Amino acid sequence: MSTQTFIIPRSVASKDDLVIIPKGIYNEFLRWKKFAEKRLAEEKNADNAIRIYKQEKKAGKLKTASSFSEILKDAKRYG
Repeated sequence: MSTQTFIIPRSVASKDDLVIIPKGIYNEFLRWKKFAEKRLAEEKNADNAIRIYKQEKKAGKLKTASSFSEILKDAKRYG
């Protein structure tokens, strides 16, 4: 039985715990992380859009319409 020795620099080991996992699991984790980061960015964009909507609604910048035809009439009037 042969023994392999790995030297881990103190600068790396002192930052956090070290974990050894199979590469396939690591690659799966990276795919999940990429998906999660994308999802988080989408949620931030949605939160920002909601914040802007609330600000504009409070400032009275938004118009309301009871039907789509009313929106089209306004568009023709100002278009």
